[in-house]
Amino acid sequence: MARLIHCFKFDVKLLRLSYSFPFAAYALCVFLMLSAGTRSDDPFLPYIFLQGIAVPMAGWHLLFLYSSLYEKGAEETLLFYYRRMLPVDIIRYMLVHGLLVSLLAGLAAWINGPDFFSGTILVHLAMLFIFYQIIGVALLSATNSLDVTIGIIVSYTFMEVVTQGTFMPWPHLFLFEEPFHAFWLRLTFVSLGVGILYAIVQLWWKFN
Repeated sequence: MARLIHCFKFDVKLLRLSYSFPFAAYALCVFLMLSAGTRSDDPFLPYIFLQGIAVPMAGWHLLFLYSSLYEKGAEETLLFYYRRMLPVDIIRYMLVHGLLVSLLAGLAAWINGPDFFSGTILVHLAMLFIFYQIIGVALLSATNSLDVTIGIIVSYTFMEVVTQGTFMPWPHLFLFEEPFHAFWLRLTFVSLGVGILYAIVQLWWKFN
């Protein structure tokens, strides 16, 4: 436990103000859920806030922690340390952000009623959370650039959420309405599965 506390303290010192960004995003998500979500006739609006704001920001800490690996001249020095710490870092931040995202999901269930979270939506939320937790570090290890990685993630997420999946025909990672069409629902899960598999393979290849 003392070692875990030390790791979190080290992360806070390393990231400084940027460490608070995911928590600010969670606060924004709560505000939007309670203000717009409770007044809207669309039951999916609180879930859109959850999956479009909170879940992507949940991967912020890992992405920025590992960005120091790709600063000029740092990779040879830090790779051994990060290779050893990657599983620990993924697990501890999955636990932290998983708890906070679960609380936000509870708020969405309180707004819409507990029946809103069907098995399909729960599986989707879990897969989307895992995807965003590891895809940032995976893309970072492939591009060796924090700016490029953020650009890819932010551009895709923003366009998908703002246009509610109408900007690109495929791939889609989000659900914006009750999943009536089995074909498009399967494609969403295929997209998430492929993304998670790619991230795992990329991380294994880079840090093994």
